[in-house]
Amino acid sequence: MNILEDLKRLRKVPFTKAALQSYIIEIMENFFYSMFDYTDFPESMPKEYAERYLIWYGAAAAGEVPESYNKGLYKGTKVFLHAAASEDPDIYGIGSKCIVTGCNGYCEEKEFDDIAFGWNNSAHTNLSQFIALSSEAIANALLTVRSDVNYAKNHPIFKARDDKEAAALNEYWKKVKDSDGSDDLAIASKNILDEVLEGQPGAAQNVINLSDPLTSDKLQYITKVVDDYMRWCFGLYGQTIQGNGKMAQQTVDEVNGQTSTSFILPNDMLYQRKLWLERMKAKGLVPETADIDFSKAWKVEEVKYQKEADIDENGELEEVQPGEEPETPPEEQKGADEE
Repeated sequence: MNILEDLKRLRKVPFTKAALQSYIIEIMENFFYSMFDYTDFPESMPKEYAERYLIWYGAAAAGEVPESYNKGLYKGTKVFLHAAASEDPDIYGIGSKCIVTGCNGYCEEKEFDDIAFGWNNSAHTNLSQFIALSSEAIANALLTVRSDVNYAKNHPIFKARDDKEAAALNEYWKKVKDSDGSDDLAIASKNILDEVLEGQPGAAQNVINLSDPLTSDKLQYITKVVDDYMRWCFGLYGQTIQGNGKMAQQTVDEVNGQTSTSFILPNDMLYQRKLWLERMKAKGLVPETADIDFSKAWKVEEVKYQKEADIDENGELEEVQPGEEPETPPEEQKGADEE
């Protein structure tokens, strides 16, 4: 392993749509993997694997496997597994048995009484299509930005008569683009360069206009498309990114009011994980102190949501009659009186 050679190789990665989309998929994966915190779980049950199964496949199982299957970094018999219902469906269309598999070749058909089965959301669906379609849209928008930046280079391409003139023009452009700190601003040349510098008639005929600097005026609109895509994707799942997308007609309250909409899907995902956690506790797979809850980044947004909706610590919504102000808690009113 040679880190210098690896860095050289990474610098040569082609800037293609596939490479860019793959990078965006990695960002979105980590975004969803970080949504929830798993506390007091056995070391053999890392949360990123639970979330990977739930996000990409829509379901996951927690159960025990023979020790011979798990001797790596996360040693232990209690693990998370990819799961899919099988056999004859019940009244709800869910199979009567479950096939569980692990990344190391473990595969077995289990009864639902032998494992703790959980869903990603109440629709029993994964987020693979959402990630794929969203990453493609963002990649296309970013490629458009890159194309527009390249097309807006504010210099023409000069048509040289021979290699010597081409070398002279390239040297002149290097001085303009990358000053080395010297005061040498002169260049010796004849023919085409003389015509260009002196503005002789016919000089424009020796210029190829492959770029249009006026397109740079449109960059702000194209970059806003990228911002809108990102805000829509992350806003659906609890992170109300504003960026430059706030319209002049919107008030601060209107913008902040989007928080409640952003927590519909995350709250549903948390609900299904809480049900899964109860099944794990019932099977003795995790201690009673184990918990699944929003991570810190989502906790911040959840607090904003509760404040905007006047939700108390018991989850109750305070009802305020039209024209009335919400009642100020005694401890807050006492603090205000003292000030």
